[in-house]
Amino acid sequence: MMKSQSIARIRKRFHREWLLITVNRVDPCTQEPLSGRLVAHSPHRDDIYDRLVKAHGLAVVLYSDTTLPQGYAVAFRA
Repeated sequence: MMKSQSIARIRKRFHREWLLITVNRVDPCTQEPLSGRLVAHSPHRDDIYDRLVKAHGLAVVLYSDTTLPQGYAVAFRA
């Protein structure tokens, strides 16, 4: 596992990959994850979801690029 880094920096490192990150710092106003540790990365979302089941603490799954691959959508829950 890599050391804690900003979410933006982790996303830049992995082109067009799914990322599983354990979050250790969030913006207190927006609750947006700001930094964390990369647990896993893969071009295949299912690989990351398999690892998510084993993750401890607050974890997020992100896609590294600003646009998702064709056929994927995003849903938010408040």
